[in-house]
Amino acid sequence: MKGLDMHRPPERHTRRQVVAAALSLPLAALAPRAWAQDTWPSRPVKLVVPFPPGGGTDVLARLLAERLRPLLGQPVVIDNRPGATGNIGNEVVAKSPPDGYTLLMQGTIIGMFPHIFQKLGYDPLKDLTAVGMVAESPYVIVANLDSAYKTLPDIVSAAKANPSKPLPYATAGVGSPSHLAMEQLANLAGIRLEHITYRGTAPALNDLLAGTTQFGSYSLSSLLGLIQSNKVRVIAVMTAKRSPLLPETPGMAELGFPDVDSSIRFGLFTAAGTPPDLIAKLAAFNARATADPALRDAFVKAGYGVVTSTPKEMQAMVQQEYKVWGPIVQRLGLKPE
Repeated sequence: MKGLDMHRPPERHTRRQVVAAALSLPLAALAPRAWAQDTWPSRPVKLVVPFPPGGGTDVLARLLAERLRPLLGQPVVIDNRPGATGNIGNEVVAKSPPDGYTLLMQGTIIGMFPHIFQKLGYDPLKDLTAVGMVAESPYVIVANLDSAYKTLPDIVSAAKANPSKPLPYATAGVGSPSHLAMEQLANLAGIRLEHITYRGTAPALNDLLAGTTQFGSYSLSSLLGLIQSNKVRVIAVMTAKRSPLLPETPGMAELGFPDVDSSIRFGLFTAAGTPPDLIAKLAAFNARATADPALRDAFVKAGYGVVTSTPKEMQAMVQQEYKVWGPIVQRLGLKPE
């Protein structure tokens, strides 16, 4: 008995040690992650632009990065990853570590990508998380100065006058927001249009100026210089309301098509799985950067208006793009790949 009593205290002590060690494991596991979030950012942040340098998305990203750097206290490095209609850069961010150090500048239009691209290496609705909106540029219907089209009713009337012959119009590409919005407009107006597609905005606008095409739809950011120099005729803004950037141009609602609402809306994304508190930090820094009056002025000069949102609001916009354009893509049978 004495021998047995002699061993009981060490046994109880050992059990306490085991229990204490077991209880401390979750805290130890969480500590590095909590520390990492509390000290974020402790190194440079990468902002992926899924298009070549010099384009509209790249300009927005660089303007925003200039305002984010002093707020973050770290470099914000622009990483251009063009190709596959932006999907190469999108996938880079979708498959990056969810630590807040890799961001993506992209449009909410990626919500419709599952309808367009059948072989994506990522899911834009599940693998990317919205941080917050940055800017918006509406799509605009414009015509060649020598064309007979001066108003949207002119276009509708011309199409109805000869219903057996679809009226040709141009955009920057198949499945682009402007293409889908024009087809939505045609369906609502009860007219037939023929889509003339181009690989990019520049060649499309060159043919518009030359009179090869008579009218088309493009983003305001790509048209701003031509509009300001009076080289094209502005017919309508493809948003429900008038745009502050073109206050004299009618919007879709007053023209009788309130359901047509097409803009390219840009925001910041990061990898899904990024902790909510880190998303909140990113969103707060983004909101402070876009509140800078100098940034707002620079955006306007580039043909964009500043748009702000919470991460939840922006995520809802992505979902809305999926819901709105899906039926139109299916009706047209679009398969760009």
